Formats: sequence, C-alpha cells, structure tokens
Amino acid sequence: MEIQKIKPVFTDERGSIWDFLTGETIHHVGFLTTKKDAIRGKHFHKEQKQYTLITKGKMEIVVKELKNKDSKIQKFELKTNDMIMFPAYCYHSIQALEDSECLVFTSKSRKDDEYEEDTYRIDNIDSFTL
Repeated sequence: MEIQKIKPVFTDERGSIWDFLTGETIHHVGFLTTKKDAIRGKHFHKEQKQYTLITKGKMEIVVKELKNKDSKIQKFELKTNDMIMFPAYCYHSIQALEDSECLVFTSKSRKDDEYEEDTYRIDNIDSFTL
C-alpha cells in the first residue's frame, strides 16, 4: 500500500488549491466522521477501487491483499492529508485513533444498493481466505 501525502498544488495570498485525484473515474464521494476507537470497514470489494483521504485526526488502517495467498496483514497510521487507495480484493478496516474525519472516493456508485452489491464483509481477517 502506498500512502500519499496530499499537499496544495498552488498557493498564493488568496489561499490554496488542492488536487486529490486526476485521471480517475469517481462515481461517489462520501464524508465520514468517526469517533475515537470506532472501527469502520472490515470488508473488501471485488470491483470497486476506493481512495480514503484523512481530513482531520488520525486513523489506523489495516489491509490485506486477498488475491495474493502469501500476503500479510499490514497496518498503517494515517494523519491529516494522508490518502490511501484500496484496490479491488483488498481487505480494509479503519480505526479512529482520535475523533477523525475523512473523504472517501469510490469507482462505484452508492446509489440504491450498488455499494452493498460489491461489499463483502469479513469478521476476522486473521482466518479469512478467498
């Protein structure tokens, strides 16, 4: 997993411009608030690509590449302006280490049940296999 530190692409006396994604097809943008110690995710998608940008706070991200049988569980700590991309078949969970906020950009829509159609929940990643 690659964590990208998002920085302004332009700054002057008026303020700054921030580019989050370029050249990506995005069908949904969500804003999440998460209380300290709460956990979100614990799932993967077979089709969807997801970007998560921390806008406030600190979060621990747990990931595992499910198509690679030799893949190990990895943990990352993301802070404000850090962004991570979860490709298809990548288990991900997010735990807030303090009250936090993030933007989520996905390649599939959340309209109606489209999100749930491509969301596969995992209770225990330690023992899960495809």
